[in-house]
Amino acid sequence: MCNYSLSDGEGLYSVKWYKDNEEFYRYVPRSRPATISYQVDGVEVQRHFSNNYNVHLQSLNLRSSGLYRCEVSAEAPSFSSVNGEGRMEVVYLPKHDPLMTGGEMVYALGDQVSINCTSSKSYPPSEMRWYINNHPVSGDNVIQYEPVVHKHGLVTTRSGLRFEAMEHHFVNGRMTVKCTSNVSLRKPDNPFQQNVPSLDSKWVVMDCELHQK
Repeated sequence: MCNYSLSDGEGLYSVKWYKDNEEFYRYVPRSRPATISYQVDGVEVQRHFSNNYNVHLQSLNLRSSGLYRCEVSAEAPSFSSVNGEGRMEVVYLPKHDPLMTGGEMVYALGDQVSINCTSSKSYPPSEMRWYINNHPVSGDNVIQYEPVVHKHGLVTTRSGLRFEAMEHHFVNGRMTVKCTSNVSLRKPDNPFQQNVPSLDSKWVVMDCELHQK
């Protein structure tokens, strides 16, 4: 939506919409037709739903993400022009829970625990986290594999957990390992982003028993 107001006596000349500085929609009330759309990657305009305030897009995909700007121009004699912009992000949330592989149902003390966890395809990529008995695990025990980039930009994330089974890992003879996949708009390379809300969170749990020798 492009909200604007004209001064008394001013007439609207045009409203133009841009994505990443490429014009994709124009409304000129004195023209026939009054609306016209242009082909821009990731943008498909529904002209019959669009007007001087609103532009409706359909068939959104990851290429639809970008910086959108509307520019409003008045008629003579002022020919004044104002614009506003905002960023739109298109996301693809995982359709399935993460898949945990490689674990055993029973471990003895001293056994090597080796478990992998793979997210469902998403964009932005899922952030994988591990928990043992609801305590977060990090450091050398966690392996982050290279993500797999699929067609159209969707990403599968894979993480591994490696540790030696010790007595403190078991509570009443049981150990619970959980893997979570979290999708948010937080930028991994921006440490200053705080309290970014989660768009989607899924998890898988494996319960293991201590082998009594």
